[in-house]
Amino acid sequence: MKQFFMNMYHKPQFWKRFFACLLAVCIMGFCVSWLNLIALGADPCSCMNFGLSSALGMSFGNWQALLNCCLFILVIIWGRDNIGFGTLMNMFLVGYSCDFTTWLREKLWPDFAFSSLGARVFWMLIVLVVFVFAVAVYMSVELGTAPYDAIPIMISQKQNKVSFRLIRIAFDGIVTLIAIGFHATVGVVTILMVFTIGPCAQFVKKHIEKFFS
Repeated sequence: MKQFFMNMYHKPQFWKRFFACLLAVCIMGFCVSWLNLIALGADPCSCMNFGLSSALGMSFGNWQALLNCCLFILVIIWGRDNIGFGTLMNMFLVGYSCDFTTWLREKLWPDFAFSSLGARVFWMLIVLVVFVFAVAVYMSVELGTAPYDAIPIMISQKQNKVSFRLIRIAFDGIVTLIAIGFHATVGVVTILMVFTIGPCAQFVKKHIEKFFS
């Protein structure tokens, strides 16, 4: 494992990748917090974690860190190639940056700003664009995969009958059902992310990955 991280350190433009990854995961947490306020859904993983953390009486960041640690054990056993500095950043910083943004927002931002559907849709579109860009940067730096994202990758690698795309959609779909079961807010954003976040992020990634080569 130590050698694996050392090899990653020697990637071209490592520090540029490192700080870009750090910024990207914090922005992802920032976006998740706003999507939760807008209440039109979030990505399937965040929806599930909002529902579970509320049911367990834990903060979003604490629950997400705990779940990621459990998933990380599976990744260590069956998918070590997916582990990197970015994996660790994603495990902890998305959840805690979401908690921090929520805390700050509640002190500074008036709730009535999202009282109309038009305002919520307007801000939803802006936040989604920022979120997709942050995901694309996270993918482009190639410093590891989040435990949640590594699970469908590992399943795909263990068989060759079902495409990765279908496995990922099914995985996100199951997680969305869990979110619904725990009364999380599942909406249009969740559905859009199940089917479009991957292709959209890949499209953006093609245009920005040259900055890390």
